[in-house]
Order: sequence, then structure tokens, then C-alpha cells
Amino acid sequence: MAEVETKRPSSSHLKNILHKLGGQPDSYSRKENYTFGKTLGAGSFGIVRYARDNNTNEEVAVKIILKKALKGNESMILDEMKLLETLHNPHIVGFRDWFESKDKFYLVTQLATGGELFDRIVQQGKFTEHDASLVIIQILEALKYLHDKDIVHRDIKPENILYLNEDKESPVVLADFGIAKRLQNPQEKLTSSAGSFGYAAPEVILGTGHGKPCDIWSLGVVTYTLLCGYSPFRSENVQDFINEVKHNNAVIFHADYWKDVSKDARRFIIKALQFNPENRPTADQLLNDPWLVSIAQKYKECDLLPNLKEGFDAKAKFKQAIEVVKLNNRIKNLKSLQTEEDDDPNEINLFNERGSINHDIPSKTATKDSQQQPLENWDKFSNSLNNFESRDGSKASLAFVQLVKAATKNKERVEKFNEEDEEK
Repeated sequence: MAEVETKRPSSSHLKNILHKLGGQPDSYSRKENYTFGKTLGAGSFGIVRYARDNNTNEEVAVKIILKKALKGNESMILDEMKLLETLHNPHIVGFRDWFESKDKFYLVTQLATGGELFDRIVQQGKFTEHDASLVIIQILEALKYLHDKDIVHRDIKPENILYLNEDKESPVVLADFGIAKRLQNPQEKLTSSAGSFGYAAPEVILGTGHGKPCDIWSLGVVTYTLLCGYSPFRSENVQDFINEVKHNNAVIFHADYWKDVSKDARRFIIKALQFNPENRPTADQLLNDPWLVSIAQKYKECDLLPNLKEGFDAKAKFKQAIEVVKLNNRIKNLKSLQTEEDDDPNEINLFNERGSINHDIPSKTATKDSQQQPLENWDKFSNSLNNFESRDGSKASLAFVQLVKAATKNKERVEKFNEEDEEK
């Protein structure tokens, strides 16, 4: 009688069976495709970690979202995943994969390793109006692609504009589609809160209904800041901001900073920063603006970097002083939502370069002092602002005034930071 050959189940098949017995979804098996490393950031719902795709060796970013933190709003994350799956553009961070466990969602995207927009500019030896125009063109190409698909990003700001790699000619990519929305029709108006104060359009802040033009306003703010190093607006609260911008007279081009910038660049900014969203040009129209088509390329010699560094360096120090506090508190809040039954209780944590748990801020810009004593670092920053003396006695006030006020008024809020306060 012939012997019956029996096949042993593969290790992956056995793991799938164990996952199912443990209540894990089928897609959870794909987690084994990735080796996880350091923590890159944290938000209200989860953290972002560096990872490597074991099959392709590609470096990726994995957003790990706690389902408990979503409080029944799982559709928000599922919408983001479905949206990213449809986007294929060289100036939009690439979607790679998504899977879930019983406790978490995992969103895998392309890892932009070249740094945030302002950080990268500060590191450069020279930055001209022409360089700025090349950045704006790429952002506009991303926005045109999105708007043609009736998608509104709703959070255009420097932190979401990244260099893809460290090459000198690296493209920039638009990231973070957590609050992006696909419109039911091109004329639909969204009324949910969105964006970041300082970059959000008036109609977003007022809640009167917003669509694609809100991204154009935010682009105008980014363009202004990119050319001078400070914000076009001085207001620190919603009502003052609305009063400042409602008559289209808020944009001031201070001579000390703008004397070497073309009038066409200023006209471009004014077009984007129209209070009435109906009066703002589309992304396609701005791509055909004379400043981007022909004028900016004539301005390749004058270096704007000395002025920009004043504002950008201050923002970097300010951000460094508060991010360490916010990051630790975010991780603490997320960890409090976990139980021992979580599929991996240690996954939501701070991790160093090697992927092991520590209590340092995992940032390439963080100093030893900021890692160990963040609030002392805040005090040092406040003191340095108060003692600062400009080269000519006037320029620095423009770039530093908002930061000085924030440092003096917000120390207590940062010390007691929690995510709910920030959202308010």
C-alpha cells in the first residue's frame, strides 16, 4: 500500500492560524514584512515610526493608530487610507500599504528623509527667490493634482512640506493627509474644523464653509514666509486675525526684508491671500502666473538666506523647546489607553535610533539639554529672546515679536500641555 505523503504547514500558515485564534484580522500577518525602528513623531491618535520593508529594503514611515484613541471614529482613518491609495504624484508622499491588528491600524507610506522645508533651507548655503519659486511650483503641482480630483488637503503648512531625500536637487513632497477630504462635488463646502492657526484660511476659522480655495490661502502664507522668514499676520487670536484680514489690507511687505524681492512675487502672494475665497485663483491659474513662469528665474543671485535664518532659526528653537514636552505627553496619554491585553503594549513608546525604548526625544535637531530638561531649555530660549539684540535694531522685531509673546504667555500652557487643549 502506497504511503500517503503529508505536507507540513508552513511557518507563515501557522502564524496566520495563531493570529486568528488570537482574534487578529487577516491583514495583521503583513506586519511581519516590516522591521520597526525609531519613533519619528506622535499625535492625538498614535505615533509614527521608522521601518524597513523586509522584502524591498525600502525605508518607510509607519503611522500606528490606537483604535481606542479614535473613540468610534475609525472611519476617519479608513478614509485616509482609501484616499492615499488613489494618489500617485511625484510631489505627494507615496502610499505603500496598510494593515490592522485588533487594537491598532498601521498606515505605511514613503519616508521623506530630506527634512522639513524650513529646516532644509536653513542648512543651505544660499537661498534665492528663484529657489523659492521652484518649491512653490512643486506644491502647486501637488495641489492641482488633488484639486482636479476634488480633494482638499486642508493642512498646507511648512511642517507638511518635506524634501524627499538629501540630494541637492531633491523634489519636495506634500505629506499628512489626516484631515484631507474628497468633495462630493466641486462646489461642496466643508464646515468641519481643519488646518493650523496662522495658515488656515478665514472661512475655515469662521466655519462658514470651505473648499479648494482654503489650500490656496495656506499656500500664500507659506510663500510669504518662504521669502522673508516671518508670518504675514501679527494676530494671536481668531477675532484679531479676522479683523486683520477681512479688508484685504493685512499683507505688509516691510522694506528691509522685501527690497530684494520682485514685485511679481508680492502680486502672487496678494492674489492667494484674498479674504473672499471666490476671488482666489485656482492652483492651475497660479501655475501660469508670470512670477512662476518667467520672472522668478531672473532672481538667482540675491541671497535671501541671512534674513530668512533670523526667523527660521527662532522658529526652530521655539519648536524644539515645546515639542519635547508635547511628544512625551502625547505618548503618555496614548499609553494610558492601552491594557495588558493589547497585542503589543510596548509598541506605542519613545524609541531611539536603534529602536530600543528610551526617554529622549527622537529628533535629529534635539540637543542633550532639551532631551533631559525640556523646561529648562524653554527658560533658556525665553531668556535668549529677551536678551536678543538685532544687527540694526529693527529687523529682528519683525521676525521675533510673535515668538517673544508666545514664550512669555504660553510657558504655563506648555508645562501643562495636553492634546485636548491644543485642539481647542
